[in-house]
Amino acid sequence: MHKHYILKIKTAALLALTAVIAGAIPLCLPSDLEAITLNELGERMSQLSSEEEALLEQIVASETQVQVNQEQLQALNQDLENFEIQLEDLYQKRKELKESLKLRQELLMERMVYTYKYGNDDVTKFILSAKSLNEVINNLYLFKNIMERDAELIQEYRYEREEFDRVSRKSEEKKIEVEQTRQRVLEEQQQLEQSIAHNQALLEQVKGERSEVATLLSEIKRRIAQVQPPGLNLVGEWDMVATAYYSGGGGPNGNGITAIGLRVKHGIVAVDPKVIPLGTRLYIPGYGEALAADTGGWVKGDRIDLGFESLEECYRFGRRKIKVYLVEN
Repeated sequence: MHKHYILKIKTAALLALTAVIAGAIPLCLPSDLEAITLNELGERMSQLSSEEEALLEQIVASETQVQVNQEQLQALNQDLENFEIQLEDLYQKRKELKESLKLRQELLMERMVYTYKYGNDDVTKFILSAKSLNEVINNLYLFKNIMERDAELIQEYRYEREEFDRVSRKSEEKKIEVEQTRQRVLEEQQQLEQSIAHNQALLEQVKGERSEVATLLSEIKRRIAQVQPPGLNLVGEWDMVATAYYSGGGGPNGNGITAIGLRVKHGIVAVDPKVIPLGTRLYIPGYGEALAADTGGWVKGDRIDLGFESLEECYRFGRRKIKVYLVEN
C-alpha cells in the first residue's frame, strides 16, 4: 500500500508539473484516480519529514559508531604490532632456551653415562680411598652435592620447558583473540558503511518525495484558489475525461433515472463507484456543483458523464479532459 501510494503521489506530481509547464491538462491513468486530498498530502508531508529525521538520526548514529570502530581498530592494530614484537622476543628466548636445554641435556647425559659406566663400586672406592674420617665425610658431602645438582638440573629443565610452553601458548592465544576481534570490528565497520550508504540513498529518495509532495500540494492549492466557489470547501481533485448526457436521451441506465433514483439533470453526474463513491459531492469548473448519483456500463476508470437539461448542451460540451474537485461535507 505504501509503495502504491508513493507511486500515486509521484505520478500525480509529474502530471501537475506538466500541466503548469505545458499549459495543458494531463491525462490521468486509471490506477491514479483516487482523489488527492489536501489532508492526505499534509499527512504525507509530515510522515516524510519524520522519515527524514529518523534517517538522519540513523546516519549520525552509524557515523559515530564508525568513528568509535576506527579508534578501536587503531588500538587493535597497535596491540597486534605489540604482540608481534612480544612473539619475536619470545622466539628469541625460545632459541636461547633451546640452546640452554641442549646443554643441560648433554650434561645430564654425561652424568648418566658416567654413572652407568662406573657404577656404585666406583662411588664406594671414591669414599673408601679417603685417608681419614674427615676426608670420608668430605667425599660423601661432595658426592651428595653432585647428586643434588643433577636433580636440580632435571628440575630446572622441567620448569623452563613448562614456562616456555605456557608463555608460548598464552601469547599465541592472545594474538588469535586480538586478530578475531579485529576481524569482527572490520566486518561491523563494513556493515555500518553499507548501512550509511543505504540510509543516505533512502534520505535522498525521501527528500525527493517530500519535494514532489510539496510541489503537488502547492499546485493543488493554487488551482483550488483559482476556482474556489463561494460556500464550498474544496479538499481534493481528480483528473478525468468527461462526456455529457441528458434525461431525454435515456441516460446511462436507459430510462432517465439515476442509479440512486434521481432524475438526470444538470448537477447529476455518472461515475465509476470504484473511483468516486456514489453520493460524493463534487465541484467541476465551468459546470458547477455536482453529485455523484449515477453509473453506466461504459463509465469506468477516469470517465465521468455530466448530466445536462438538453441535447444541445450535450453537443456543446462534447468530450474533454477536466479537473473534478472533491467537496468537503
